[in-house]
Amino acid sequence: MDKTQTKRSWIAIIFGLVFFLAGLGFLFFLVIPDIHDGWRMQSWHSTQATLISAKLQRNRSDDSDTFKAVAKYQYTVNNISYTNNRVAIAKDSDNIGDFQETIGNKLVHYLQTNRSITIWYNPANPAESIINRTIRWGLLAFKMIFVVVFGGFGFALMYFSLKGKKVNQSKETLLKPWLTRSEWKNSEIKSNAKTGMIALWFITVFWNSISFPITITSIPEILEKEEYVGLLILLFPVIGLGLLYWSIKLTLQWRRFGVTLLTLDPYPGSIDGQVGGSIKVNTKYNSSHIYKVTLSCIYSYESGSGKNRSRKEKVKWQDEGHAKVKPMMNHINVEFCFDVPNDLPISQEHSKNYHLWRLTIESEMEGVDLNRNFEIPVYNTRQTSSHINFKSPEYFPTGIIKTTAEDLLPLISQNYSTKELYYSMLRNPITSFSGLIFGGIFSGVGLFLWNKAISEGFMLYVMSSIFTTIGLIIVISSIYSAFNSLHLILNGINLHYKRKFLWLTLTDKIVPYAHITSISSKESSSTHTGGKHKIQYKIYAEVARKKYTLAENIESSSKKDLVIDYFKKEIFNR
Repeated sequence: MDKTQTKRSWIAIIFGLVFFLAGLGFLFFLVIPDIHDGWRMQSWHSTQATLISAKLQRNRSDDSDTFKAVAKYQYTVNNISYTNNRVAIAKDSDNIGDFQETIGNKLVHYLQTNRSITIWYNPANPAESIINRTIRWGLLAFKMIFVVVFGGFGFALMYFSLKGKKVNQSKETLLKPWLTRSEWKNSEIKSNAKTGMIALWFITVFWNSISFPITITSIPEILEKEEYVGLLILLFPVIGLGLLYWSIKLTLQWRRFGVTLLTLDPYPGSIDGQVGGSIKVNTKYNSSHIYKVTLSCIYSYESGSGKNRSRKEKVKWQDEGHAKVKPMMNHINVEFCFDVPNDLPISQEHSKNYHLWRLTIESEMEGVDLNRNFEIPVYNTRQTSSHINFKSPEYFPTGIIKTTAEDLLPLISQNYSTKELYYSMLRNPITSFSGLIFGGIFSGVGLFLWNKAISEGFMLYVMSSIFTTIGLIIVISSIYSAFNSLHLILNGINLHYKRKFLWLTLTDKIVPYAHITSISSKESSSTHTGGKHKIQYKIYAEVARKKYTLAENIESSSKKDLVIDYFKKEIFNR
């Protein structure tokens, strides 16, 4: 009999509660009182007052200086004299904008010229008064950062810790470890769309609550001091707008498709077997809709240490193809199936470093596109699908042309005996240009730090050297990537291999087929953008200890195998 337990971390809950209460403290003691005072002071009466003393108080610290306008004044209401020293709604010193400096200098000037000032007093209690009753929204926004950071982090930590992780405990789980996770208790698995949407909204609100107030309060000071490099701070709200767009997009997806249910066949997915199944999509059948499916084995790991620690992902293996569509009454079922090699890791428990398997389904539609991700169980059961009799990488829906090895290679001529391939310069312009820009920024930062190091000291020289070196390596690699070319001729007997950089020949070699021992592949690059992984392979001809590139930028395992078979047939089976 299965027994489901919910594992909760009470230490994390208490830790989250402390942060949440701190956020509430900032809200109730720093934000709400200022808003309340500003609101009630709008009905106060004005009168003239005489300054007794005034100064701009400056508090120095290692990080920055803060200012506070200080004054003492005397005024008369109903023939009764009062003395007070409240200048502004916020009673503490700060450096948000130039409010304190402006009002402090103004009061000092009025004191020196014996001029009276206008103050505001509470008609119900004339002893209560203030010089400036302006609500400083920029300062309140800055204080709200602490509310959101502490309160938001604490609430999220408490919520997910209280929700806990459901784990099935039974004798059966010893033989079937995937059953320990409640979301994998049977072959039906929900996508992570809702959780991802909520998490992204939390990040969006968190990011924008910090970036926009800081930017709004910083821009006037940057412009006044003409420190235009500081305008780079505008990148933060731009990123925030991007996050907002992405959050809205995911929300519209959720409203249109709702829960998307995956049924695995076999269950679980199998190493050295197949990963297959069907997905219920809440949409009407449309023959023009093409459903692309991607299966990825991903390594999730922690990078950095301390407060710089972050979680990253790296794709270890990936294959892609298309799904078959079966129309139903009010929805459609899309079926898929992949063969999985025997040398890949199984699904692992979430920990500091672990492997996971992710299935992605995508389709471009009118209005909102479909994009769903599923984390699925894949174990070494060597099982195949019981009812799906096709393989997604080999299935091409109507309107999609079947991919051949020739389609993946830059063939410029071929006949029975000779095939000629040419990888031209600038074949990956976006990648090369992006690397050039990124490396240029790193180098620029290094040179800027080198200039600053003249006055700041040794450590900046070290940082400058690191930034400059990394930047130059990236720049040089990007230039080589952009302006190298590769010319291959396979004539049935020899491989003629010619690599050039611009007009300079780097390698010009004739390799007999008899000297080639194997055709192999290697991952050349992997990218992760917008939550989507993409892996690319290079195909090599191995000769003794040397490797000669035959193909580049081959996406997916199936396409890689297709190209390898093509060259094996050309070189070994003639």
